[in-house]
Amino acid sequence: MTQPREVRPDPVAQTHLPRGVVFIVAVSAVVMSLPGQTAGISAFTDFLIEALEITRAQLSIAYLFGTIGSAFVLTPAGRAYDRLGSRVTGTAAAAALGLSLLALTLTPRVVDGAVSVGISRSAAALTTISIGFFLVRFFGQGMMQLVGRTMIMKWFDDKRGLANAVLSSVMPLAFGAAPTMLNLLIAAHGWQGAWLILAVVLLPGFTVLAALTFADPPQGFYEDRKGTGGTAHPPRFLKTPAATARRLGFRRTGEPMRPAQDATLEQARRTLAFWIFIAVTTMSSSLLTGFTFHVVAILGETGVGREAALAILFPSAVVSVMITPIASVISDYSRLKYFAIMHGISLGFVLLSLPLLQYSRLAYLGIVLFKGLATAMFGINQAVVWPRFFGLTHLGTITGFATAWLVGGSAVGPYLYSLSFELTGSFLPVSYLFGPLCILVGLMGFYADNPNR
Repeated sequence: MTQPREVRPDPVAQTHLPRGVVFIVAVSAVVMSLPGQTAGISAFTDFLIEALEITRAQLSIAYLFGTIGSAFVLTPAGRAYDRLGSRVTGTAAAAALGLSLLALTLTPRVVDGAVSVGISRSAAALTTISIGFFLVRFFGQGMMQLVGRTMIMKWFDDKRGLANAVLSSVMPLAFGAAPTMLNLLIAAHGWQGAWLILAVVLLPGFTVLAALTFADPPQGFYEDRKGTGGTAHPPRFLKTPAATARRLGFRRTGEPMRPAQDATLEQARRTLAFWIFIAVTTMSSSLLTGFTFHVVAILGETGVGREAALAILFPSAVVSVMITPIASVISDYSRLKYFAIMHGISLGFVLLSLPLLQYSRLAYLGIVLFKGLATAMFGINQAVVWPRFFGLTHLGTITGFATAWLVGGSAVGPYLYSLSFELTGSFLPVSYLFGPLCILVGLMGFYADNPNR
């Protein structure tokens, strides 16, 4: 790869804060993306349907439009992050998310005003809430999460897997508790009051915190970290004989933590490995989001009751939380292509296990285990790969492009299952079509070698 022009943020936006402090505020940024996440919006959907006088299908279409729209602007937003740095981008994103929540509280008034000048209620409602969803999805799920995760990858360049392990263990707990906490907030203050409180927490609350603490590593930070950019030896519990290490691809064989020459997005897109990881993470985002969204109906088709269908999500999350820390630590010392392989194959097995539920309830256990494994692999493959393969200089742009695919996939997934049911009367064609395809993409992972090895 040719050496790209290095873009460094303003030194004012750099800091000598301890890495532990930076990690805490970066994780907080990901947590504060919740108002723009599906888990954070789901608690408000019934109230929006009633207040805007629209159907659930119309709200779903607005959510689809808003999410897809946010995906299209994440790549240029990532470029802005590379130019401006974590402090400016994070502060702006927090402030904009707070303002977006304030705007959402006003949607009934906006719709009523549009109706008063002769615009149809359905058109006004769909347009208004689509714009609202675009704003919270872009600044929440998109930018707040991008800034938080990318800060962690930059500051923990020598221990990305370990840092990602902690983050991936915290997030399921935060996202899992969000609907319950938001329901309590809505019960106490109403749906508009709940969004107003969240807006105040973000603006001025978290916005001030971001302005004071968000930062990029100072000049020379990477060079001062022992082992960064070079090889590292596995911890004691991972030490193996040399021959076994070579077969497993441990980095004692020479794979660096990041390339000697950082790549631009255009250079990254010319590599096969880039598209294999994009494919497996996008399919996972789409299909697992769709499965979770329709879990009661999908499993109900195979004879599983509502309670058992909903109960499948918790044990699979437990499996994911158990696997993620170990796998994330191993990722610091192993070739990442093996995680793409496991990701695609486990996702395929989740889908192919669904039709088997009609014949054996043992398939239920398979869904729990393979969904947990796929979720754990997703947490690694969406974050650790890009700095390892393509470096830090253009990490925001590359992560923004990858996140756009994930966001788009999460928007399409629920509609894909709905379309299958509408056309065939069954959700299972999705499994028959995409199960083998996921396994095929997983097997292509054998060709997803680090382009800088």
